[in-house]
Amino acid sequence: MKSTPMPVVSHKSPLLWTRGVAARETLSYLDRRGIDAEPALFEAGLSRRQLSRDDIGLSVASQYRFLELAATEANDQLLGLHVAAEMDMRAIGILFYLTGSSRTVSEALEKLAHYSATTNEALVVEISRGKDEVTLAIRHMQHFDEPHRQFFELLALWFVRTLHRQTNRHFNPLRVTFTHARNSDLREVHHLLQCPVDFAQAVDTWVLPQRVMDLPIISGDSRLLQILTAHADDLLAQRHSVSALQSMVINQLIDLLPSGESRAAAVAQRLGLSTRTFTRHLAEEGATFGEILERLRQHLASRYLAENRMSAQQIAWLLGYSEPSAFIYAYKRWTGTTPWRGRKRPRRPR
Repeated sequence: MKSTPMPVVSHKSPLLWTRGVAARETLSYLDRRGIDAEPALFEAGLSRRQLSRDDIGLSVASQYRFLELAATEANDQLLGLHVAAEMDMRAIGILFYLTGSSRTVSEALEKLAHYSATTNEALVVEISRGKDEVTLAIRHMQHFDEPHRQFFELLALWFVRTLHRQTNRHFNPLRVTFTHARNSDLREVHHLLQCPVDFAQAVDTWVLPQRVMDLPIISGDSRLLQILTAHADDLLAQRHSVSALQSMVINQLIDLLPSGESRAAAVAQRLGLSTRTFTRHLAEEGATFGEILERLRQHLASRYLAENRMSAQQIAWLLGYSEPSAFIYAYKRWTGTTPWRGRKRPRRPR
């Protein structure tokens, strides 16, 4: 049996990033049913503003935490499956289109495994091929203390629904296994996934019959696949060159700055880390919180001034300065001139 080896990751791995599709779809599901999601968002360190934009990344731990808290708020221990049963499968983004433009199921699975990090850095998908079955094992890049039952059940049903849609064939997995335990609602789980399901196993797996590997993907398009693959390669390169943690710090600061809250401790709390651990992770990536804050303020100031609609006082407030004079002093330090001169000819920070 041939297996794709799993990368070895140090215990010092940085905070891992996800596009937050599961959290976004779960919030939408709760809103449609009139269930108050604010307590779960608050406890998970998330905001509606973050989830309203799919270009803002979340920490994987925050997403796991939100889904588990949302299940409690909704009094629905199968929330992940119920969200997956209703969600638009295209919401997963480029992974849906990569698999949908592949020629066969086998090629689609290869694309899913290779490019999974474009959507969620925490997961590795391994493919093992046997005589009569093909197994996809879904593993974490590093250990997570957060429960992730809702997320993994959501992901499994998304996968099954996507295969049905992209092949226009209704075939069932041979079995699905989960590492988490479940002692109730087993009949409904089997009904939704439409196959045998085992819990408290060593690995999360989706097992498919070998005979479906050559089924054609009905929307297969080799030219589109070539374009999408090049784009996905670029996304992977960007993720390797720009720290996910630094990206999440910036996203949190954009939310926090107008309230005047720009302390490292506040951002660390939102990301579910102690200030000490947060600072250590940034140091391992060759960055400091102060440097990230300074660069962000400089970038935002340039953008706000270029819009030519806001006063210095308004910009100072958006950047988290208590007084306009503090903003003016900082701007002179960045550019050597005043904001008003900068407005006439805005300088883009490097």
